[in-house]
Amino acid sequence: MKFFLVAFVFLLSLGQLQRIQLTNNLAFYLHDCLIVGFLLKELFTAIMQRKIIPKNLKKIPIFQKKIFWCFSITAFLSWIIAFLQGRFDYRAILYLSRILAYLVFVFLLQKQLKNKSWLWRLISFNILVFGFVQYLFLPDLRFLIYEGYDDHFYRLVSTILDPAFTGLIFVFNLNYYLWQKKKNWSVIVLFVIGLLLTYSRSSYLAFLLSSGVLLLIDKKAAKKAIFLILTCFLLSLPFLPKQSGGDGVNLLRTTSVQARIDNDQKIWQEIEGVQWLFGQGLFIPAQSRQVAKNIPNHSHFADNIFVFLISNLGIVGSIALILLVLETIKFGKKENIVLLTSLVSHAMFNNNLTQSFVILIFLGLWLSKSQN
Repeated sequence: MKFFLVAFVFLLSLGQLQRIQLTNNLAFYLHDCLIVGFLLKELFTAIMQRKIIPKNLKKIPIFQKKIFWCFSITAFLSWIIAFLQGRFDYRAILYLSRILAYLVFVFLLQKQLKNKSWLWRLISFNILVFGFVQYLFLPDLRFLIYEGYDDHFYRLVSTILDPAFTGLIFVFNLNYYLWQKKKNWSVIVLFVIGLLLTYSRSSYLAFLLSSGVLLLIDKKAAKKAIFLILTCFLLSLPFLPKQSGGDGVNLLRTTSVQARIDNDQKIWQEIEGVQWLFGQGLFIPAQSRQVAKNIPNHSHFADNIFVFLISNLGIVGSIALILLVLETIKFGKKENIVLLTSLVSHAMFNNNLTQSFVILIFLGLWLSKSQN
């Protein structure tokens, strides 16, 4: 188990550097191999102790089971419709298998970690350290455009190679550390500096909104301390270094916003007929995001979470998923509301639901117990 944890922390901290690109539209991560091995081992154990699984299933509330089945039937029906219309893409099965595997993996792993969050915080801190190293010694990453990434220049992207997703991971950790009674100010300051250097406005917004929710729901929160952090954060924005002079460090830039709007509008216009009810198919890549050029494609879906849900699941499936999440919050810890605020507000501009590192760290912190 120790060897597994060391290998997992190492690989996940490497981010996109351990990505294996099979084709322009298909890739996997080395940490996925570790996860599959872990699940096979747990499956064998569960078969040997087959009474454990039914007992755990019985603990799930009936209403949650009904919503889950409604969601599952809707998602399966959307696949059938896509298949009959000749639009089905086998990658949808891979996407769904991966997110289900991640959910089961994190749930089982947290049981062995006694629901502590140290593993996910360690991985996040490693990403932060790699980010500072990248920003200081390799600030020009424009050559990565030929590998399908954006041409970032003087922005902290770390090993995730995307400032928005890197920034969201930092926000998750700030949510955690600001929730604690005994605050680790040195770590908080480092994550705030890292977040500022991403120049990711969606991550800034996620941090501000989630901190506001934290102040509202936690009566014991050190409000003066959090207000001080937020004030320093906002006052620092005009003084961020602009040495590159590129559009990426311009907080008033509009090109990226317009690109997202254009992409979502195209996907929105593709929805027709029964697809409004059941979607175009869960995790079936949008036709407007297909590329023919010989460059890896990392974007297959809508950037806005609501466009993503409607295009993938339709109105019926989207409502079922939202109800399922709301029911889960009722039986979870209060700080999960803060974490979910970060994810959803950030997902208004970025597709977080298919981003491997974001999902794993989010689930890890979501299922861990508060050490407040």
